[in-house]
Amino acid sequence: MITLRRDGELTVDPTTSADLLITGPDREPVALHDADGSVAAVLTALHRPATWQQVREQVPLGEGQLDLLVRRLLVAGVITLGCSDGHGDVATARFRSRLAEVRPDAETAGEQTVQLSPYALLRRLNGRAVVESARDGTVVELHRPALAAVVAGLCTPAVAATVAGLAPGGEQLLRLLAAVGMVAAPGAEAGRPPHAVWTHTRSRNGLADLRTPVGDLDEPPAEPAVDTDIALPVPDLAALRRTDPPLAEVMEARRSVRRFGGTPLTLTQLGELLHRVARVQQRLPADPADDRSYSFTLRPAPSAGAMHELDHYLTVRACQGLAPGVYRYLPDRHALAVVNRDTVPLVRLINAAYLALNRVSVPQVLISLAARGDRTTRKYGDLAYSLTLRNAGVALQSVYLCATAMGLGACAVGSGDAADFAEATGLDPAEVSAVAEIVIGSLPGEDV
Repeated sequence: MITLRRDGELTVDPTTSADLLITGPDREPVALHDADGSVAAVLTALHRPATWQQVREQVPLGEGQLDLLVRRLLVAGVITLGCSDGHGDVATARFRSRLAEVRPDAETAGEQTVQLSPYALLRRLNGRAVVESARDGTVVELHRPALAAVVAGLCTPAVAATVAGLAPGGEQLLRLLAAVGMVAAPGAEAGRPPHAVWTHTRSRNGLADLRTPVGDLDEPPAEPAVDTDIALPVPDLAALRRTDPPLAEVMEARRSVRRFGGTPLTLTQLGELLHRVARVQQRLPADPADDRSYSFTLRPAPSAGAMHELDHYLTVRACQGLAPGVYRYLPDRHALAVVNRDTVPLVRLINAAYLALNRVSVPQVLISLAARGDRTTRKYGDLAYSLTLRNAGVALQSVYLCATAMGLGACAVGSGDAADFAEATGLDPAEVSAVAEIVIGSLPGEDV
């Protein structure tokens, strides 16, 4: 039996003539508008678990109005949808989006063939096994470990009665999964791949209850200099302000250049480009009067929350004045740190970019934007990866425009090899991983 329940021990207090403040242990307070007393009436009806129909009988609202109210309370986390049998609770569904699918009257007949939605994920959450929907973030918590067998049994089309018998409580779990749209009759699996839906859902307000953990947000200090660092030439910005082409001209002239000149770009040009798009212009301290503030840096290209989690790694095949190798740009000192000068990883990274550019021309320099994922996650939680990709897009366009203004060629790379980057840099891709790449070089016809 599927029932509606209060989510834990709740205290309901009126705060104004129209609002209720709902509090409880280990939960954020929820304020709900309740001018007509309908919210209080539903919560009173749920002093013990009740079916949707039983609530309809106790609360004098039109069926459509009541359904909307119950959905509102489900999404607010005030009530949950659950199921039980003679031995106790079987599973509990919690909702994160007002767009979540809720079909309380859904049934899975014993001889009906059913299958798990491709957008359902079985995983661990807070020490419990849960089935989570990639579409809307709904989470079904399994109160008995053995019920995971029922979920696994639904990976292929199966007769409902058969798969329900894989564990005690299986029949009730099937009904609940059907009620939240995670189990249905088998059909064509059309639409976006589950991982794409999952990534989108977990990075948009309104589709999921986004988590925002708390952590240290201060900008890391500048790294100490080492003897192997390579200082880069500093451009004359005052002269550039006088001689650079206008922005409108640069925007109109920008193109993706896949064919490069025979004479490579110079270290001076490379230094100018990095100085113009990625250096640290200023370090600003946290405001001692604001406990939410943190130290941060200003740079030419913007970054969400001034997190600047993207590091610029350079794979250099041909650059006048700089030996081939893999380098990391040090934005505080406008210098390059040597990462790897072995030939094999360099060739792999350059070759992957060459293939992605349709084998038109071998890149002279590949810039890989590597994200320190924990940095944005500490501030933005589930939004972090989405914001990192936006930051990467901003960084790529900055390189494009600067290269165009300098008379260099640039082309974003549509695909990069994360394994090659990890092997070349020695970085753990779970902590720091390349998320975007762009190649730069001299233009054809610029050879001297």
